[in-house]
Amino acid sequence: MTDQLSFESIQELFEQAAKANADAWASQTAYFDGLVKRNAECFKGLGDARMKSFKEMSEAKTFNQAFESNLAFEDKLREDLSALQEENIKSWEALMENLKAIYSPAPKKVAKTKKAA
Repeated sequence: MTDQLSFESIQELFEQAAKANADAWASQTAYFDGLVKRNAECFKGLGDARMKSFKEMSEAKTFNQAFESNLAFEDKLREDLSALQEENIKSWEALMENLKAIYSPAPKKVAKTKKAA
């Protein structure tokens, strides 16, 4: 294969690399923004739930009521953290697919040949 190295082909190569880097940066920035937002929302909700459970525990009239309040918080904790993990994994997989698409080489153009009749 004899590819011609010309100013235009080198310029095109640099333009494609710059575009790929800009697209990758945008994709990664969106991933990290989403990650921070998801984690912050989850932990804020868990902090609020913990404070609510502490209040319920302090107002409980029996040990069983206090214990049930704490169990309810633990259930919420498990559910919310599992959901957060699933969302973060899906987001990570989407980022990897985006980066793979950005950095995968474009398919080579195949010259068409005429078939003999």
